[in-house]
Amino acid sequence: MKTNGVTFGNKHSINDWDLLMVSKSIGEAIPKTNYIEIPGSDGSKDLTDYFGDIRYSDRNLQFSFDIFADSSTWWNIKKEITNYLQGKKMKIILDQDANYYYLGRCFVSSFTHETRVAHITIDASCEPFKYNINQTIDSFTIDKKSTITLKNARKTVVPKITLSNKMQLELNNNSFSLSTGTHKVLDIRLVEGDNKITITGTGTITFTYQEGDL
Repeated sequence: MKTNGVTFGNKHSINDWDLLMVSKSIGEAIPKTNYIEIPGSDGSKDLTDYFGDIRYSDRNLQFSFDIFADSSTWWNIKKEITNYLQGKKMKIILDQDANYYYLGRCFVSSFTHETRVAHITIDASCEPFKYNINQTIDSFTIDKKSTITLKNARKTVVPKITLSNKMQLELNNNSFSLSTGTHKVLDIRLVEGDNKITITGTGTITFTYQEGDL
């Protein structure tokens, strides 16, 4: 059953610190736009995706919690949390979106208290994409020549390719000859959706990659 908590690295806000989340804010990944004004023409030239992929700014996450433990423990709880995550880059997983993780640098941005309750806020500056909890691993047995399809989410990725024998790959009218072993070829990029690759050779080929969504 899902709860309203969040995991920072290996620590869960409820299970490890007994925090009650009262609010959360998941900022959007804002596109890095690039417009060039051209004298003597209407409008502007949009170069946002001129070099291929659209690029995005970091996204900001913020979580506010209440601490209802005995007031004598508040500062120790705050110290434990700060020592654990302040300035560190770690995976962040929301209970209510548990199939994905964010990757960001965390810090305690505020700590206040009243008579019966303390309040702590944790911020994180994260990469623009949220990533699948598990890497995608697709293996195929090739006998002479086959065309396979690799599905990918929004983020363009370069897969790790492991071959049992040398093979030739064709993708987007480009040909790549790979030897036995593991390779990452920068020109073999998986875009969003279906990616069809024609493989010539005999043996097993495995693609490993990390999918990411916005």
